[in-house]
Amino acid sequence: MLKNDIGINAGVIWQLLSNEGALSIRQIGELTGYNDKNICLALGWLSRENKIQFIYKNEILYLELNSSTSEMYY
Repeated sequence: MLKNDIGINAGVIWQLLSNEGALSIRQIGELTGYNDKNICLALGWLSRENKIQFIYKNEILYLELNSSTSEMYY
């Protein structure tokens, strides 16, 4: 997988979180069709750029955009 592909997947997931709010990794996979590896690579990208935060609810890991993230991610 190319670095550019990871960035594209990160952008898709960013848009999804922007539209839907907090989602679990399973929900992200169901909505995007991405496998776990591609999701985790994209989440690593978004996390490194401080675009997302991780939240545990009822022992399930959810991801949501940081509240300070206001610009569009492409």
